Amino acid sequence: MEYSISDHKPVIGIFTLELTKMQQTALVSLRAEGDWSADIDSMVLYQPLELFPSSTWDWIGLYKVGFSSVSDYITYTWVKDDEVAFNDEVMQVFMSKEGIPVRGGECVLCYYSSNLRCIIGLSEPFKVQESKVAVAEGLLPERINGLDKIAGSEEF
Repeated sequence: MEYSISDHKPVIGIFTLELTKMQQTALVSLRAEGDWSADIDSMVLYQPLELFPSSTWDWIGLYKVGFSSVSDYITYTWVKDDEVAFNDEVMQVFMSKEGIPVRGGECVLCYYSSNLRCIIGLSEPFKVQESKVAVAEGLLPERINGLDKIAGSEEF
């Protein structure tokens, strides 16, 4: 095995970026319906506000408040796969409990348009409750780590 030293100097750059919104107004209205926790499947209600080129690849993601990238989602559901008409204007989509965070927290829902390649709808922040089942069974991450310590001790 050999290595060599490069004669290239480190490169440093300063950039100024000017970003513009791809959509000035939301094209979809989103709302978390009912109580959300990792104990039950949850429901999202959404309503198109304007016509847009929808696709079978559109999805709704669950994000922590303060996310910084479209890829920061916690979980997501495909819009067309899990879509049920709620009434003539509002659509209903279910989000599986498996992807909802056990610890809960403040979250938002975002509608991502595959054709437009951007988020076209954002819900108001809402509270995801801590899983009662996980608490009752001691399955929260810090408690699981505590079980490792107990199992490793001579007292156990």
